[in-house]
Amino acid sequence: MTNTIAKKSRLLLYVVLASLILSTNFILYRTSMFGPVPEGAVIGSLLDLLIILPLLTYFMVIRKRYSLKYMGIVILAGFAAAYFIVPQQHLSDYPFLPYLLLVSEGAFLLFELYIAYTAITRLPKLLKEYKTLASKNSFFLFNIRKAVEKSLPDHNAAKILVTEFSMFHYALFSWKKKVQIDHGIAFTYHKKTSVNAVYIMIIHAIAIESVGLHYFLHSWNPVVSYILLFLNIYGILFMLAELQATRLTPYLLTTDHLLLQTGFSSSMHLPLSNIKVIKHYEGPEKFSKKEQKGLFDARVPDLIQEKPMFEILLHEPQDVHLIYGLKRKVDRIVLNVDDSDVFYHELQRSLPE
Repeated sequence: MTNTIAKKSRLLLYVVLASLILSTNFILYRTSMFGPVPEGAVIGSLLDLLIILPLLTYFMVIRKRYSLKYMGIVILAGFAAAYFIVPQQHLSDYPFLPYLLLVSEGAFLLFELYIAYTAITRLPKLLKEYKTLASKNSFFLFNIRKAVEKSLPDHNAAKILVTEFSMFHYALFSWKKKVQIDHGIAFTYHKKTSVNAVYIMIIHAIAIESVGLHYFLHSWNPVVSYILLFLNIYGILFMLAELQATRLTPYLLTTDHLLLQTGFSSSMHLPLSNIKVIKHYEGPEKFSKKEQKGLFDARVPDLIQEKPMFEILLHEPQDVHLIYGLKRKVDRIVLNVDDSDVFYHELQRSLPE
């Protein structure tokens, strides 16, 4: 509880400080509140946006929580803020800025190449581990994550890349795949829902938006239009991956654990020994924000979301794996399954006495 409050306070302080840096620089150049822009103000603004703000982000947000790889995005965002906030007539006095950007991003590119080199040198071990796991079942995300955790345990960037590999695998290379399970009992959770229609509607909306906005923005700013187009294509691949992963990864009950994966963006490897009780859910249809913090809602999206069928309470908080290597602790799970009676009785029977 104390750690959670401390994290929230630190994040709130970061938002306040970052907002002050951005707003004061914006007011300085974009309003007449302070009169003519004084000489040397541009240097101060560049220090704020390219050095102070990234360092603030690192120490208050990224450090010990996320991969250092995110610093490249932060620095790039700082350059973007400088170009949007500081008028071009002031920036033209500093022609070295584009080169500084190239040097900064080049440094992070070298860092990423080092990570890639480390991963490649351990690739044979990783592939061997993955093939061993894949021979037992066809759960790509679980298998690749386990292989990475065993072969590259100290590389957070590699764990982040698991999301990218999984997304492209499910979206592009899994259409002819079928569920394969050698040990355990599988339970589908999507056949009695309209989740496929939900994802198809979202993909359709993104595609239409991509075409319309791309042509509209291209006449205004080609760079922005292509960035948006790239993000929309990424969004379509993400939705396709969710759709395919839902089909290919049913819940799996084995003799010692329960695998819960909803799409490919959230999953849990739950030891049966950590399950306190499974019961029919009798609570309200919607969960409060306080409840959602310690809750893993393993249901798929639906046009009309029904109440959960079951609620699982845990002895100790368990990790839920999210995209890009993120995790969060939960002590309660709610879910729906297609064959509810069999799932309930089999899980009850498998729980340790």
